[in-house]
Amino acid sequence: MGDHLIVLHSAVRACAGYNRHDAPSILLDGSSVARDTEHGRAITAQLTRRHGTLEEAIAAAVFALGTAGLSKGIRRRARAACEDYFYGRLDLTPSHELGGRGEIVESLELMPEPMYRALEDVVGLVVDGEYEELRVASGGRLRVEDLRRRVEDDCPESLVLPPREVYRVEAIAKSDDPDLPGWVYFLDLWTETGPARLHIEGELEESGERFTTTLNDILP
Repeated sequence: MGDHLIVLHSAVRACAGYNRHDAPSILLDGSSVARDTEHGRAITAQLTRRHGTLEEAIAAAVFALGTAGLSKGIRRRARAACEDYFYGRLDLTPSHELGGRGEIVESLELMPEPMYRALEDVVGLVVDGEYEELRVASGGRLRVEDLRRRVEDDCPESLVLPPREVYRVEAIAKSDDPDLPGWVYFLDLWTETGPARLHIEGELEESGERFTTTLNDILP
């Protein structure tokens, strides 16, 4: 199962007041990079739609859930939750234009050095296109061909290592799953001009003075 942000994070992260922890989400089966899973069918469909305005991004999200096979009732509730969050709580309009990259909030604390080093290693594998090593980092759950397609075809960008200040405590959270001790992470990838369209998600587990990292998904 994957916790799927109903509206693409990369489309709306620059919206004033947006917080991914508060944005509507839904559990979907499987990783998003595999097209034969519920999550994969949703993201694949979502990436084909326009995201020029907030209204279009929400419509794309609902279309994606339909492609994944979710019922009309669930899709209606998902749309209502998105409209309540973006139009009600954030006071944005359907015609609000999207496309901003977001900014680093400098007041937030940097994550501890061992966590930073562990995450930088994973990011480096994505930047360098080391898909076999990324497959290993996923525990074998993500396939090389799916990883390559997501990075090189679905959302092609020239990726670079992010600056140190990107690795903030906001990117990590203590896991609330009793079967997964440690931390979960949600980290934007980077281009020479700022945040990339893709981000990575996974888990960090403390091992002595180091952290071991698992990659769960690469998403827009």
